[in-house]
This record gives sequence, C-alpha cells and structure tokens, in this order.
Amino acid sequence: MNQPKTIGANKVITIQYSLTNTDGVVVREASGKAVIYLHGAGVLFPKLERELESHTIGDIVTARLLPEDAFGKRDVDLLHKVPLDELPPEDTIEAGSSITGSDEDGNEITFSVTAIEDGVASLDGNHPLAGQSLIFEVEIQAIRDATAEEIREGKISNQNY
Repeated sequence: MNQPKTIGANKVITIQYSLTNTDGVVVREASGKAVIYLHGAGVLFPKLERELESHTIGDIVTARLLPEDAFGKRDVDLLHKVPLDELPPEDTIEAGSSITGSDEDGNEITFSVTAIEDGVASLDGNHPLAGQSLIFEVEIQAIRDATAEEIREGKISNQNY
C-alpha cells in the first residue's frame, strides 16, 4: 500500500492559508488563490516550514509565530523624521502612502508615511506586521516531488503547474 506523500525537503507544496494576529484581526483571508512553493528553499518563514513538516494533503495546520519568527521585532532605527523638501518631488507624500528609499548599505527599502506635521514626514521602514505575533491556518492541498531543475534552481517551474 502506498504511503501518502508528506511535506519535507524538495517537495513542491500547494497551500491555502489565512493569517490573523493574536488580537483576532484578519491580516489575510484564504482567498481561493493557492500558494505553491518549494519546501526547504527558504520561501516561507523557517518556523512555519518546520510546523508543516510531515503533514499530508488535507491536513489543516495552525502555526503560531512570534515576531522574531516572522517579520521581526519593530526596529526603532527604521523610524525617521524627514523634512518634506528633502523627499523626492515625484512621490505623493501623505499619511498612509509609501515611498521607496535606501538603507545605509544601498539596499532598497519601502517606508510608510505615518504622519506629516509642520512640513516633516514621519517614515517607518518596518514591515507593517513587524512586532506582531501571527497565527497561520494552513490547508495543505497538494504535494509532489520537485524536479531536479527545481531543486537546482531553488524555485518551482511554472510549466509544472
């Protein structure tokens, strides 16, 4: 008798998931659009991958991730106050908008404009979910072996789906 396929390294996994914070606020509703990923390739948070290990098609897994297991703790070094005249004029600068800038290493980073007061924009480079504990509810829909190419490339081939 065939054993059901289980989640492990070098498997291509299809899941649906919803995401809430610990206050019960829905961050992402299961939308009917599946997520397909190569398990073990670092696509998901490592703790979430570990929680999914050894599960099979049809299983529903609830995984609780602390901030350090997800988007990290809030970093006060990513909070900035910048005069509006120092920001790019082509960007629409208003509370709730986003602008792109660089960190000290030249890496692109997206900043949320959290407030504008007296000609100064308050910018936050933290991920919107940084500092939050999160609850993933994951339904496993499909599992298949990854191809040699997918393993080599570290990502799935679109032609296989």
